[in-house]
Amino acid sequence: MTENRRFLDRPKPWLDAPRPGPTVVVDIDGVVADMHNFEGLIAAPSYADRDWKRFHTHFGEASLNRAGGKLVRALDSAGFTIAYSTTRLDQFNRTSDRWIRAKSLPPGHIESRSLWVDGTVRRAFDVKRRHWWRWENHYAETSPIVAWIDDEPDAVDALRGEGCPAWLFSELFDRLKVGDVVPALASGPEPVDVLSARKVEASPRWEEFDERFKVKHARWQKRHAERMRSRQQDQRVDGDGAVRV
Repeated sequence: MTENRRFLDRPKPWLDAPRPGPTVVVDIDGVVADMHNFEGLIAAPSYADRDWKRFHTHFGEASLNRAGGKLVRALDSAGFTIAYSTTRLDQFNRTSDRWIRAKSLPPGHIESRSLWVDGTVRRAFDVKRRHWWRWENHYAETSPIVAWIDDEPDAVDALRGEGCPAWLFSELFDRLKVGDVVPALASGPEPVDVLSARKVEASPRWEEFDERFKVKHARWQKRHAERMRSRQQDQRVDGDGAVRV
């Protein structure tokens, strides 16, 4: 019982609400984590020939992007709440959290690709958009996002179009090198009033877009639920001592 309680009490920041305070959301892969050593597994021209399953098993072996680590530690030292966003499936959140701690990065809330909500088909920058709006709906009052750092220009453009103060990692790291990263966050990648106006305009568009996705995705959810029920039934049969042929 003691061991079970200790396991259940282990930190799970990906499930917890973020710490209060001005928040910087950091993309994991490409900003702090470098998976370059394993990219050969997903380099095949045909999607069907890419070994995503093996690639995913190496998340815990990613190298630290030292520039990204330096930036995140500096922002943490400056008093910002650090949180993370990733398009890794949610089943890898524990691996991501362990990696973050092992690299002496500040642990924090993790937004990820939800197998149930996003599936594997929602585009990466649309997953980031969903993270942004989920944050706005659940955490903005106590943990407002003052910067979002990503290494993908498409993601940065999409997020800024929704009113998010998103920065390309290289832009913000250049500010760190000259010593004015905190003033840069205060002024924002674009004027605050411009981003605020975009957020108001983009909110109904996002809701409409997401509803259309949900309708389409519901068919996959139904098939997935049926597969899970079938798998559970098979496991119960095996547990009763029956032999599967």
